Amino acid sequence: MAKDTKGLLSKRLSRAIMEFDLIKPHDRVLIALSGGKDSLVMTWLLNRMSASFPIPFTVHALHVKSEVHPPTLAPALDEMMTSWNVPHTILDRELKSSLRPGQELNCFICAKKRRESLLKFAKEGGYNAIALGHHMDDLLQTLVMNMSWQGELAAMPPKLEYEKDLTMIRPLSLIQEHHIKRFVTESEWEIPAKHCPYEGESRRKWAAGIVEEMTEGKDSRKYNLFNSLRNIKEDLLPPALGPASDQAPDSGN
Repeated sequence: MAKDTKGLLSKRLSRAIMEFDLIKPHDRVLIALSGGKDSLVMTWLLNRMSASFPIPFTVHALHVKSEVHPPTLAPALDEMMTSWNVPHTILDRELKSSLRPGQELNCFICAKKRRESLLKFAKEGGYNAIALGHHMDDLLQTLVMNMSWQGELAAMPPKLEYEKDLTMIRPLSLIQEHHIKRFVTESEWEIPAKHCPYEGESRRKWAAGIVEEMTEGKDSRKYNLFNSLRNIKEDLLPPALGPASDQAPDSGN
């Protein structure tokens, strides 16, 4: 494993924790482990960091197993977590049986049901922070989607006070996707396939192309785009829309 990649990821993860106040002393962090490269890298980094970080905290990884995943995924994740000495739980969640009559399973419903399981497990287990594996590219893509379809200047925050005593954190907020891919390649992990039958062409894939075009794929340009969300010049923007304002000036496309 190349030390420069591991060092880069560790440094940016540490910076995100400190800069966005993601973790407080003695936090119990529940890691949302989907089994993809992002959640696996986050799990590896947070577990390693929990042993020596100046702020003491503990981690526990949760994988919500369902019928949409290949049967080999959960056993493979269990083996990986055990070999990394990561405390973890594989939670069985039947999705289709919870659907209403006439309702069909799709990406939105699947994500919603898994999020409900994650929240329930966190509350019952006394975890006060849930770590999600969204990286900087995810945040920027969400920004583009919200601007284009919702008419809002909004993304995904590194930290969200979800409700009393429970915080959503995104420790990979300062890490770009290509660094994660390189780390996985250099680590030679055998990541189990978790192809979702509901994946396909989506708005997020379109937004990813827009972000790459805007930044020409350059790290510095993506950081500038991200930092623009924290460097807002309100006096150089149009006034905020009132409750009765039209979202669109006409009925064009």
